[in-house]
Amino acid sequence: MTSPQEQFIALYRGNLESMVSMTRSVLDEAERLRTRQLEAIREALAENEELARQIAAAETVEQLFAVQSRIANHQVDVALGYWVRLFEAASHTQVRGIRQLEEQAARFTEGVSTMLDGAPAGAEPMVNTMKAFLQAARAACGIGAQATEQAARMTEAQIVTATAGIREAVANASRKVA
Repeated sequence: MTSPQEQFIALYRGNLESMVSMTRSVLDEAERLRTRQLEAIREALAENEELARQIAAAETVEQLFAVQSRIANHQVDVALGYWVRLFEAASHTQVRGIRQLEEQAARFTEGVSTMLDGAPAGAEPMVNTMKAFLQAARAACGIGAQATEQAARMTEAQIVTATAGIREAVANASRKVA
């Protein structure tokens, strides 16, 4: 049987590894977001080049207004796409972080429970109380994780709905101008 010190060190090491893993996940998501942003910037530059050519080729005021309308629509799409990606990345990061926190809490409670199993005789009332507390904390963490995942899904759905509504309003406004 391992000593309480060895159990504590193993528990500490496990928590440290979980923290490093969580940090890595956050950084990976930030990197994915930056990559998406750079791709969006490249696409926007290419689109703006094409629109600039179209503006230069416009021979009438109507053609110029039509091109400017496309530019405005494009800029709205780029801005909406940026915010959707940003919220999506934040949502995924939050869900991933909560899952890792839940896993870390499970490992911690298991480690502490194992340490409590080695308690001296006569400490059963205290050990049982501590174990009940750990089970309640783990259950609360699980419920919190589920609530966070549901909130993230709901937020993503609302963002998609709002984005579609904005795009539709812009399209309607463009049709009225044209």
